[in-house]
Amino acid sequence: MVRYLIILFFFIFYGCEMNGKQIIKPEKLKFENLIFDVVSKNLINNLSTDSKNHQKISQIIDYWFDNKVKSNGFDGSLEVFVKKIDLNEIKKQDYFKFSINLELELIEKSANSKINKTYKVSSSEYGEISGSFSIKDQESLTLNIMHQSLNSISKKLIDLI
Repeated sequence: MVRYLIILFFFIFYGCEMNGKQIIKPEKLKFENLIFDVVSKNLINNLSTDSKNHQKISQIIDYWFDNKVKSNGFDGSLEVFVKKIDLNEIKKQDYFKFSINLELELIEKSANSKINKTYKVSSSEYGEISGSFSIKDQESLTLNIMHQSLNSISKKLIDLI
């Protein structure tokens, strides 16, 4: 009888642990370095950061700009304007969808010539989960979609440069 109870408890604990695992794993994306032939760079984000998700994407953009956008030149400047951040969430009882539309404009100004290079790049990403999921799964999905959006912009810029 004790054996059966031990086996029963084992299955109960094992089943509870399987249901407690996170469905969505946070991704660590590695952004490519973007190298511009300029001396200085400036990020301009005048959009409101009224929600928690707007603050998160602004922090991700700041990190990307500070660490992955490199300047390697003797003259000129680079200005990066955050033109649009549209975040949409749909929450229902067994369904969650998050989408982001991100648009950046990069203006590369050269001091010697009057020609400025302008790059307008946008990204639209979404993700959804359904069934039984936790709040942590929602947060991980949201963060992953934000990283994927900026990663998409990085890849498009690499093709343009």
